[in-house]
Amino acid sequence: MSSIDAGGGAPRAAGAARKPQQARSQETLERFVEATAALLAERSFDEITVTDIVRRAHRTVGSFYARFDDKYGVLLELVDRTYARITHVVRAFCDPVRWEGQSLAEFMAESIRLNVQAYRRSARLFRAALIAATSDERFRTRRLEVMGFCAEQQKRFVLTRCDEVTAPDPARASDQAFELIVATLDEALLFGRFTSTSPASDLALVADLTEQCLNVLGAVPRTGG
Repeated sequence: MSSIDAGGGAPRAAGAARKPQQARSQETLERFVEATAALLAERSFDEITVTDIVRRAHRTVGSFYARFDDKYGVLLELVDRTYARITHVVRAFCDPVRWEGQSLAEFMAESIRLNVQAYRRSARLFRAALIAATSDERFRTRRLEVMGFCAEQQKRFVLTRCDEVTAPDPARASDQAFELIVATLDEALLFGRFTSTSPASDLALVADLTEQCLNVLGAVPRTGG
């Protein structure tokens, strides 16, 4: 079972949350997760300590360490839950039935808009997970899994619209567009725009990225339907 799937009997990865067997214990775990999410709404993860999490959750240090090895354990729990939601949303979003009567260009524009919105809403969580992925195999594995899943879902949709794509290899073009989106949003929204001609607003960023991705795909207007 993939680490981004819900439920099941997959073995616990090193450092992952120790799943409680009793309702009260589950409530305590939830308090730590909620406290961490609330703290991330206020400041960056590197400024948050276990003591901060424990105080916000109104629990004890002992109860924290009974469930997590360190603060990265609760971050991993948050990341897994977020990635599970992302896979659910992306699967539904990329269903061709959803886009009947609409163009590939409309699909790409809305996909990019929602990605920008998600990055803005969860910027501190995404930034913490990305930084952790540079040195922690657990976070790296999760990121590769969820990004690979999202890329494949987009590609499957694009391949149902080959009549709107002029790129010689539509599958590769879709992956290139996805890589462009992720690289741009990771840099621009998690760490800041760094060139003088970078889009000055999120609206402009969506328009700029949409144009670039449609150029990569060689997208053309639909001819029928």
